[in-house]
Amino acid sequence: MLDKNLKEKSNKKEQTNITLSNEEMLQCQRDIQDLNDAATAFFRIPVFFSHQNLFSLGDPNPPFTNQQEFIIRMFKEIKKVLLFPRTLPNTEQYPDTTLENIRTMVNSSYGLAAALLVPTGPTNKGEPYSPFLQIEPSMAYQRGLPILLVIESTMQDRAGGIWTGQLAPFTPVVWFSATTSVDQFFNSVQWKEALQNWAAQVRSGYFAQTAPEFEYKFNSHD
Repeated sequence: MLDKNLKEKSNKKEQTNITLSNEEMLQCQRDIQDLNDAATAFFRIPVFFSHQNLFSLGDPNPPFTNQQEFIIRMFKEIKKVLLFPRTLPNTEQYPDTTLENIRTMVNSSYGLAAALLVPTGPTNKGEPYSPFLQIEPSMAYQRGLPILLVIESTMQDRAGGIWTGQLAPFTPVVWFSATTSVDQFFNSVQWKEALQNWAAQVRSGYFAQTAPEFEYKFNSHD
């Protein structure tokens, strides 16, 4: 009986060692992935991603609404083109007032992408959507940043200002959510073309602002 208990303890110890070994392997893989992500991050130009709070678009617990999935997918799409989408307060946090935080974000970004979707209800002040979705793109425009706007079709009649589509260069890409799924929208030529054009403008502005003032060339013909 004693031998049996010792054998069971030995088996449990071996299983624990195997589990720890697997965990160590997973940790090593995560560490390598972190290194790869860090290397890739050098090519991620910071951009401002303006959108409604996810909790205003649906329940905080899964399953998520189409609108919540849309925001998450758009975040990933921006990262795919090696731009880094920054949001308040998800990725950035400052000790100043909200407007000052927005100005800081705009001044330290090289482009702005914004999405206006149907919320679950009006804001605290009874407005159909957050006024910051007017303020943030407008501040980015004043700064001269490239702008990418996406609006849900059912919000077109409820949104004004820059979201009307009548003020160049504010020409929102429209998501017809009633007939087009999230995957279909982000796989569409319309979205891919808009994203690539905007990303190219962001990169051009980034290199124009970060290039050295003087370029030293040793060329006998100059």
